[in-house]
Amino acid sequence: MTPEEELTHLRQGAGGAEPPGELDVLEVECAGGAELALRRAREVLEVVLQRAAGEWPDLTEWRQALPAWFVATCVDDAQVVECVLDRWSLRAWVYWFQPHLRRWRWWDAEVSGRTLRVRVLVLSRPYLRGALEWLLKVSAR
Repeated sequence: MTPEEELTHLRQGAGGAEPPGELDVLEVECAGGAELALRRAREVLEVVLQRAAGEWPDLTEWRQALPAWFVATCVDDAQVVECVLDRWSLRAWVYWFQPHLRRWRWWDAEVSGRTLRVRVLVLSRPYLRGALEWLLKVSAR
């Protein structure tokens, strides 16, 4: 799946297309509503996916490009004493979205009441999805 195809899937869904491989489902309960959570997750991922081709931006550029609400949820690297998953630093979060490290691609998403379900195309296992899970968690607040 090309970056352009993934952007289309992010914005419009899969449109009933058959996946070319295995799909995995991530599910999150959304206190603020699943539609809002999906909009927020798309807002962040669109910025990331638009930069997937070419040189990976530095941290200063990410701070400027990503939505302010998302950057504010990230902990400052200076405050990270040990690895905990309740808050990610922006540096660590964008690191795991580098195209050569990400072994999944956004396939589609659906909302049902307060539940957001995201299906990802798994490129190879094992794959790390913690950065995506955290994005969905903070989008759902």
